[in-house]
Amino acid sequence: MSERSVARKLTSVLAAQHYMERRLPRFLVQRYEGGSGRAVTLRRNVEAFDEVTFMPRVARDFGARRLDTTVLGGTKLSMPVMIAPTGGLAIGHWDGERAMARAAGEAGTAMVVSSSTGTAIEEVAAAAQGPVLFQLHHLYGRENSARMIERARASGCTALMFTVDARGGGPRERHPRETAFAPTSFGPAELLRAAPQTLRRPRWLWDFLRHRSGLTVPMAPLKDGRPLSVFKIMEALSVRPAVWEDVDWIRGHWDGPLIIKGIITVEDARRAVALGSDGIVVSNHGALGLDGVPATITALPSIADAVGSRTEVWFDGGVRRGADVVKAMALGAKGVLIGRAAIYGLMAAGEPGVRQILEVFRQGMAGTLLALGCESFEDLTRDHVRIPADWTA
Repeated sequence: MSERSVARKLTSVLAAQHYMERRLPRFLVQRYEGGSGRAVTLRRNVEAFDEVTFMPRVARDFGARRLDTTVLGGTKLSMPVMIAPTGGLAIGHWDGERAMARAAGEAGTAMVVSSSTGTAIEEVAAAAQGPVLFQLHHLYGRENSARMIERARASGCTALMFTVDARGGGPRERHPRETAFAPTSFGPAELLRAAPQTLRRPRWLWDFLRHRSGLTVPMAPLKDGRPLSVFKIMEALSVRPAVWEDVDWIRGHWDGPLIIKGIITVEDARRAVALGSDGIVVSNHGALGLDGVPATITALPSIADAVGSRTEVWFDGGVRRGADVVKAMALGAKGVLIGRAAIYGLMAAGEPGVRQILEVFRQGMAGTLLALGCESFEDLTRDHVRIPADWTA
């Protein structure tokens, strides 16, 4: 079945997840679906949206819904949904970040490219039809970060997103019966051990053997010039974790918009604003960091109340449908990033799959605004939702 044929079946994020699971070997499914620890935060990120209820205004007359917005003072988007930075995409689908960038551009929105991309930023930016932002991690420290910033600037990236919460958080816990063997390289011996999984997924295996994509991180060359292995990313991140003092250092190398990602407390949000950030992302790293932290949607209202008048507040974590985006926007977000939702579309059906998922979000947002009695996001207010009292405590 062609990617276009599969894409037509992606009527929801859940459907995309299903078709991803049918295409990928189990170890890659677990890589893209899983969270750290016992996955408590991963589940809460999704489930907490159910605690937000809508308060619609009925019998109101208006024209077609408008979803467009402007972020960072001048970047116009057709909708507030953007693609979050996610690493390791090209192992699962050979076209990886290029496909994501093309789909985002066609949808009229932006993509944030991860430092741990399997595709060089120059290639992603060349494929893009819309705004591209670059997410900065310290991979082996500031020296390499300076090179990445320069490459992002030369590639035409419109903003830099500095991630401050990539500090590990413990291994993923699964019962041995549920844990698939995950290769630590793609040499012959490792591939042989993974054969019971890979041979059951011939479409993925054929693409992987043809392209051998995603095995290195081209944004982090080693001292001898060779690119970093994708299996060494956590080692590279641990050499020099992000600290607040890095913000002034980054400003010395980057004069464009700077967004700080990984904020989950009001205290850190205020510190980011005091350091001059142009935006923050309320995020718990997609539940890949410390397990047991709050679901991001529960942290959003108090953070937006504290700093939303002084900086742009973006949001990610657990977003699975257009109604979730509307809830986040009503609670103070200016933009919403989707990670796993876009990954599922890519892994299920490549670029057509990502395009379809973005269209699912577009339709979901438009339908939710219609039901709420809003013509656009400009009409949406906090009064359109109800949340538990302790979320703003």
